[in-house]
Amino acid sequence: MPFYGADVDQLKALSKTLASGASLLTNRARELDSLIAQGGFWQGQDSKRFASDWQGRLRPLLERTSRGLEEASKSVLTNADEQSNASTEGSGGSSGNGSGNHSGNPAVDATTKATDPTQPTPQEILDQYQVSDAETTNWPGDWDPLRFVVDQKVVTEKEAELLNGLGPFELNAFKGIHDDAFSVADERFPSEDRNDDQNDAFRHAYWNALMVKEFGADWAEDYATAHEQLPGNPAPREAMDLYNNEVGRNVAIANPDASAEELADLIEEAVNSGDTVVVGPDLVPHPSNQVPADQTGDAGNAEPAPGEDPEFNDESRTTS
Repeated sequence: MPFYGADVDQLKALSKTLASGASLLTNRARELDSLIAQGGFWQGQDSKRFASDWQGRLRPLLERTSRGLEEASKSVLTNADEQSNASTEGSGGSSGNGSGNHSGNPAVDATTKATDPTQPTPQEILDQYQVSDAETTNWPGDWDPLRFVVDQKVVTEKEAELLNGLGPFELNAFKGIHDDAFSVADERFPSEDRNDDQNDAFRHAYWNALMVKEFGADWAEDYATAHEQLPGNPAPREAMDLYNNEVGRNVAIANPDASAEELADLIEEAVNSGDTVVVGPDLVPHPSNQVPADQTGDAGNAEPAPGEDPEFNDESRTTS
């Protein structure tokens, strides 16, 4: 019997690839804009000519290519949806979205409601979302040339390993993601101290979603988990951050074609619907729609808790 139509899964995979290509071009253009604006590393007439050629010819060409890829991605996805509807019309069947929970932990999908019986209780979140303390180091290292452009800070050894695997453009994107997470959180959930409340929940989830978009889910999970291994992290805050980090990653995984703005909208919805958690007055993580922002607890009053050593994906040490 001949086959008519198209393979829906392959169409969706193609759409994802096209969208990723568009996102990559856009991000690289933004990074180059930043480097040119900074100046200092390249002076003279050749530098001026390149900057002029970049703004006048090369960047517009890159933008047109990126828009073309985005349009192609949307068109392919529309065709996939049409093919799926045509194939299932009248069959009465249904299928899941396939997003699942790649880590095996319950209730991290951003569409899971607080009333879902499979969602862990606040106490289970506090107990289960803990990682062990790790050895720390200064990054960049004392003899690393990056010290001329990056402030040295204390990080876990795994954080340093992952950061050392990034190239200059990727490090610039990493910093931009960090800054965007803070600024967008402040816009959508104003907060005085940014800790343990809805601002904090949004920031961590959005940070992770952006890292998935830029570096992939494995790298984002490794880095965000390693970051929580800094010694002395109070137990409720650690549980809250690890939980919300995972919510953000799953939002990005389930929406591979979403722009940064669309991801922010999805995560704001997750915070408002209680799919993320905040620290309650009892110093236990609760759904973020059940504790008003002015009634969240201060996790700084809680003690650290022991946790298990996380399993890192050694293949994600670099993004190349």
